Formats: sequence, structure tokens, C-alpha cells
Amino acid sequence: MKVVAIDFETANETRSSPCSIGLAWIEDGAVASVDHHYIRPWDMRFAPFNIAFHGIGPRHVQDADEFPAVLDRLRGDLDGALVLAHNAAFDVSVIRRTCEHYGISPPAFDYLCTVQVARLAWPDLPSHKLNVVGRHLGVDFKHHDAAGDAYACGKVALAAAMEHGANRIHDLPSRLGLTLGRLDRDSYAPSQAPRLPKRPVRPPPRLLPPGAEQRLAGRTVVFTGQLDTMSRGEAQGLAAAMSARVVLSMSRKVDLVIAGPGAGAKLRTAEAMGVQVMREEEWLALVAH
Repeated sequence: MKVVAIDFETANETRSSPCSIGLAWIEDGAVASVDHHYIRPWDMRFAPFNIAFHGIGPRHVQDADEFPAVLDRLRGDLDGALVLAHNAAFDVSVIRRTCEHYGISPPAFDYLCTVQVARLAWPDLPSHKLNVVGRHLGVDFKHHDAAGDAYACGKVALAAAMEHGANRIHDLPSRLGLTLGRLDRDSYAPSQAPRLPKRPVRPPPRLLPPGAEQRLAGRTVVFTGQLDTMSRGEAQGLAAAMSARVVLSMSRKVDLVIAGPGAGAKLRTAEAMGVQVMREEEWLALVAH
């Protein structure tokens, strides 16, 4: 069975807006080749947050094919393959929702989520985001670049297979107790992983610099999306340590939203209300200042 790792980038918050796909083919225990295709979104609506996240805008895709034509070129690679993706629920949903939008059949394949793989293979890592796992494994790649992320995803699966004595990536599910997901032309089944015991709650491992204790005093803060450099719980703990009032939902009392990749409704509400939005780079600068 063919093995190919994939990664999508989207133009906006909807799953039916792919603007880029990266693929990495795995053969004989190595990443054999990597490919990339720009995709022209059907409505060419690019959200500023997504552009800032992956750097792709209208000028990159103005001459690209829309999704049906790109899928036609790739269908032979995906049909019948074992597809890998880091946070596969997202990438598979991009295929499903975009195929639904265009009224076309999706490819049929089994898939394996390398986030689930990484959590089971290296449970002591502080996070299992692709950049964190890649750094742990010494994988050099450009994060949030579809081809780079697909390459890193393949390397994660290969490293986990080696770690657990699996001769092939196909053997990983049985070694780790995972159940493969499945996408068919008329059905979908999510991948499943065994439940891990909860870690004990620990104070944030990062030490605040002197004088930071009052940096967010009087501010009411919401976090949305996933930060690349720390867990949501760690970020909330740091904000509380800087005297912020951390809340979980938007209201008129919120005056600062810290938005990471995947931010959705809370970010849109904040922008509509004129609430200050801080991106991850600004948040890290605030913490370290």
C-alpha cells in the first residue's frame, strides 16, 4: 500500500477554502519525494489572519487550478493509499468539505493521524504540535509551509515506527493501539487513539522576567486557537501570573484576545467589537520583554 503524508493550508476560516497542498511520499523507510500545489479558492476570499499565518495570498494562486482539477491530478496517489496527516481531522475535513462544495467524490483511503502517533510515542513532550515534535526529532523544515509540514509529518511517522520496532508505518497502529480512520466516497470514520492518563497539573515551566507580575494587571484576556510555542494551559497560567483575569468566552468585559493558529469565532467577534488582538509573536514578546 502506498504511503503519502499530506498537509493543507486554507485561505480563510472555512474548511472548503484550501489554497495549498503539500505531499510527501514514503518509500523504503524514507521520505522519497515531496510535492506542492497551489489551489485557487472558489471565492478567492483570503482572511488576513490566514495570510499572516502561512504567507499565501491572492497573488500566489491567481493562476492556479481550483480544487477539482488539483484533485484529479492527485487522485491516483491518494486512492487506496495510507494517508498521514498531523491533526488529520483538519486535513481530511478539508477534503470532505471541499468535495461537498464542488459536488465531487472524495478519494478513498485509510488515514493515520501523526498527532495521535506522537502522543503515544513520546508522551513526555510538553506539546505534540508539529514544530515541537520535529524539533525533538531534529527534523529541519519550514513550519506552516504545506510541503515542509507534509515532509515533517512523514518523518514523525518514520521515527515512531523505528522507536517502536515497526518494520513499516502500516504496523504502527497495532503497535500503538490506534485505529485507522477511513474516507470513502460515501462514508467517513475518524481515527481513534487509546485514552492517555491525565498529567498532573503543574505550574507553568517558564519563569517570568523581573517586573512582569503586573504586566497585564486589570486586563481581561481570552485565548483562542492553538499557540505553537506553548500549550493553552501554560499560556493561561502565564497571563494569570501577570495579573490578568483569564476567561474562556467573549463578552464586553474582554479587552485583549490572544490568537494562535486555528482561531475562529472568538477572533471574528473580537475584530467586530474592536477588541485588541495580539498574535503569538506579540504575546511572546510581552512574556519575555
